[in-house]
Amino acid sequence: MFIFDSIGFGSAFALLIPLSYSPDIAFEVSGTWFAAPSVVIIFYFLNIFGQFISSSNRQKEEDSKLDVIKWGVVERTGFVLIFLSLKYYLDSEYILFLFLGTYAIFVYSSGAILPAYFDLVSRLLYKHRAVFFAANLTTGSLAGFLVSRYVDNQIQQNGLIEGFLDGLLVVIVITTISLIPLILIKEPKSKISSKSKITIKLIRQRLSNWYEIFSSTKDIKVVAKSNLVSVIPESITPFFTIWLIGLYSIDPIKIGIWVTLLLISQSLGSFIVPIVASKLGFKITYIFGLLFHFIANGLFLLDPLIYQNLIFIFAGLGAGTFVTSQSNISVEIGKVGDAGNTNAMLTAFRLPGLLLGPFIFAYFVNLENLNFFLITSMTSALTGILIMNFQMKNKILPQVRFWSRDS
Repeated sequence: MFIFDSIGFGSAFALLIPLSYSPDIAFEVSGTWFAAPSVVIIFYFLNIFGQFISSSNRQKEEDSKLDVIKWGVVERTGFVLIFLSLKYYLDSEYILFLFLGTYAIFVYSSGAILPAYFDLVSRLLYKHRAVFFAANLTTGSLAGFLVSRYVDNQIQQNGLIEGFLDGLLVVIVITTISLIPLILIKEPKSKISSKSKITIKLIRQRLSNWYEIFSSTKDIKVVAKSNLVSVIPESITPFFTIWLIGLYSIDPIKIGIWVTLLLISQSLGSFIVPIVASKLGFKITYIFGLLFHFIANGLFLLDPLIYQNLIFIFAGLGAGTFVTSQSNISVEIGKVGDAGNTNAMLTAFRLPGLLLGPFIFAYFVNLENLNFFLITSMTSALTGILIMNFQMKNKILPQVRFWSRDS
């Protein structure tokens, strides 16, 4: 059931993540310099903010299915609103703000669903979590690959906006169908804790709980530190397409090929994580993810025209390997039954770089040599690698751990 849902999730993210078409769509409808970085910042900020607010209202070992379905419905509503804004208000002077507003609904809900989703997975798939996280991103990426190929063909025939809309319509159909198996997932029933209304006091309490999670083990501190300093490659990757088209005059029709390569390699990167981690641990796969990002930036630095396809292959390998590794690390080193909060807390350490980076890259690229940003990104990845390699003593091997109420 989870895998069926990942097909819908993957097809949607193939179109809407910052590594795909969405920054280019924002720039196409407005032509303003801040359009593309706004998409990137909205995605990372609201995704993490959604996780924080959602986790603030969750207790340890709390039932999760209803929250997953609720936010899944809101997420799919966002797809429909994005489609309507681009389909019927494209000529409006407010189209950029309509697009960003509807995009924000999708992004916030895609973050808000994660704490409950992680808890549901950690509870129901206690024996196969590592394989699931890899299979989830792998099947999602493959579904995204098929959708992106369709969108690529439509863009070549009808242009960027119309091609994107055709693909988004397919996504709406797929995600609507994929909601059915999500509803059919069976979760063991337990005492349902009453939800508290989100208040400043509750948010402060969650921050305090996050600090307790952060302080609980040295392993969590090391991952948090690495996440904080190694975030630049993730925030710079969405600009590869923008720079290749804007600074190197490559035909925008190449976007479809780049997205396809990125999704295929992301699927491969995710697929190898449980295989490698079963022997060497998630520490090594986390390092591999940063290493792949390092290589992608290095290739762009050497010659982006010659190595353009390899750049997106390694960027995809980095994204797939890193995301799957962090998902598993959150489950393995956090307290049992609190995977969602642990993942949200660790992800929050990436927030400063994900917010500041995009605007810096977009605004100063014409004032500063592009190589400066690429070298900074490579240094960021290398610093994260060194922190994990020398400070993380735990290999973080896959474990079988039960919730106390289920064991």
